[in-house]
Amino acid sequence: MKDKRNFFKRFCEFQKERFQIEILIFTTTAVVLSSVAVSLPEGKFIFNFLTEIFVSIVTLLLFMFHIRVLDEYKDYDFDSKYHKERPIQRGLITLKELLIIDIIGLLIIFSLNIFFPQRAFIFLLIAFGYTLIAGKEFFMKNWIRKRFFLYNFLNLLQLLFLQFYLYSLINPNFSFKNLILIFHFIFVLFNVGIIEFARKLKAKSEETDAKDTYSSRLGIKNAALVYTLICFTVYGLFIYMLLSLGFSLIIFVISLTFLNLVILSTLVYISNKNKKSSFLLQIFAALFYISMHLLLVFTKI
Repeated sequence: MKDKRNFFKRFCEFQKERFQIEILIFTTTAVVLSSVAVSLPEGKFIFNFLTEIFVSIVTLLLFMFHIRVLDEYKDYDFDSKYHKERPIQRGLITLKELLIIDIIGLLIIFSLNIFFPQRAFIFLLIAFGYTLIAGKEFFMKNWIRKRFFLYNFLNLLQLLFLQFYLYSLINPNFSFKNLILIFHFIFVLFNVGIIEFARKLKAKSEETDAKDTYSSRLGIKNAALVYTLICFTVYGLFIYMLLSLGFSLIIFVISLTFLNLVILSTLVYISNKNKKSSFLLQIFAALFYISMHLLLVFTKI
């Protein structure tokens, strides 16, 4: 039964549940700034690119909303069966309403970026094209859905293709002959993995027959172990870039503090296995993600 409240109220409720802008603003700004820091042309400073930074933040937020809408479409049958409490399924908002907002968002994205380097615009189009393929479940729905880890990895790539857009927006002549960019790209890949893994580490009471979490697939301890290894990989890549960009003892100590916090939250999750410990793990995953990116930025300020 459709909710009769005005659209703005319903959309705000949808956003809180399925597209948490209050968190995404911070995570998006962090990855944009670190991408700027590692791709700066020689003799330039971060403050020389304030317009590009603003445009890229808006672009990434609207692009992630676009992915969210496509996910709502492709997961409709699955969610109707296993997650009837979700906004679409309980009639809070319709797919058509979300599509209209998505189209407006896409018009804003391409209108803003038409004035920037052609290479960046081309990478943006490629990333958009990939989302359409992912939205069709790579044209092999029955096969790909059964391969949980491959399916999630391929969907994860939707955001990673935007890294090429970010690098070329700041430096149209960027090249992966620059080792820092290679390490940063891998760093972003594993950082996205941290958020992806954390949000799918649940308490037993939160699991459903859908088995669409890493904790249900691997077991809580094994999933937490993989998550911890991803965190250590991110930290190792961070240390390499910190040494390359300009080592700072203060930045190192702060980074080590956030690493310890994320490990502590993981141990609490393994020990308690409840909804609160799962939520705590997700909070510290977001903080770790943001801190790793922003601490790189401080090497350039």
